[in-house]
Amino acid sequence: MRWRSYQYWILAVLLLCGMTGAVKSQQRDQRNQRDASSHLRPQHREAVEQWLVSRKLALRMATVADCSNKEGLAITRKERGKGYHPYYVVGDFNGDRKEDFAIALVNPRKRKERFAVAIFNGPMGKQSTPAFFEEGWDLSDGGLFDGGGGVMAGPFESDNCVILRPRAKRYVVKDCIEG
Repeated sequence: MRWRSYQYWILAVLLLCGMTGAVKSQQRDQRNQRDASSHLRPQHREAVEQWLVSRKLALRMATVADCSNKEGLAITRKERGKGYHPYYVVGDFNGDRKEDFAIALVNPRKRKERFAVAIFNGPMGKQSTPAFFEEGWDLSDGGLFDGGGGVMAGPFESDNCVILRPRAKRYVVKDCIEG
């Protein structure tokens, strides 16, 4: 009879440890998601999060960990400042004197071309939707940049890029060489 009570005691301890591990894992995941968006301005983070939820998109915000070109990122940060984030850029892209922002998102279900790019025109509101959204990008060795009248996207230290230029209330994709 004693052996049976020890078995129950061991089972209870194992279950408790397992639940504690699951709770810690969930807390770590929540902390990582907060850290992933900590570089965003609060109103931008809120706009992206609400838009993703409303569209039921299985995307997450891209993080520095998604960048495979660490050397290129380091060089770009020397040129643009330590605060440069490869997957988030703020500026007046459409010339209306209001703050716009572009963000890269990641589809964790994909292995190739897993990035998506969204550009939100200002001002931000609770129901903001992107003026541009497109999936199927490969930004693993580059990022987003303020292109002076648009958003540049492509590899670090390369002319192999595109520029997203405003046209009316939307954006069109152009080769960087064409402008």
